[in-house]
Amino acid sequence: MHSAEILRLIENLLRLGTVTEIQHGKPPRVRVRTGGITTDWLPWAERRAGGTRTWSPPTTGEQVLLFCPSGDLRNGVVLCGIPSDSNDTPSHSADVTVTLYADGATTTYNHATGTLSVAGIRKVIVEAATSVLVKCPDTTFDGNVTVKGLLSYQNGIAGRGGDNGNAISGDFNHNGGRLSSNGVVLDDHGHGNVRRGGDWTEGTR
Repeated sequence: MHSAEILRLIENLLRLGTVTEIQHGKPPRVRVRTGGITTDWLPWAERRAGGTRTWSPPTTGEQVLLFCPSGDLRNGVVLCGIPSDSNDTPSHSADVTVTLYADGATTTYNHATGTLSVAGIRKVIVEAATSVLVKCPDTTFDGNVTVKGLLSYQNGIAGRGGDNGNAISGDFNHNGGRLSSNGVVLDDHGHGNVRRGGDWTEGTR
């Protein structure tokens, strides 16, 4: 093998390039522009691809590294995630880890303050087969809250009404304990000549 061929193979072992096309179907592949060459469809390296699998496809214009065993571009594997002037990192702080999504949403963890922030999203869906536990001394919901199903509480309930006060629609059933309103026990007080649970009669008027 001539020295020029050996040098070419060595040069092709590792090459910087830019993603030009993406195929999201099976098999997922990308084409990369490197120098004056555009590769054939090549696989990219995900974080995991076994029993645990991840999916975070490259995007057009992303700078990547081509790893080509034997110096053959046809055997290349695309290593993603190299920042560039046109695709800078979403932060330059030493205190945070950030993921910026294509629609502008971000997840940010500040390990200096211990704060996890999720911003710019439209909807959050959490699905669990048995239960969800949130352990926190104080939890605040800033907005309307809808509960579909039984609402249970263990250590009391407190609150304040809005501009129009509090309103409950539909049947209200109370079992056990005393039900009081403004100091009056609603289920244990009389009204003079009214027979509790009975009908009006001439003798009780």
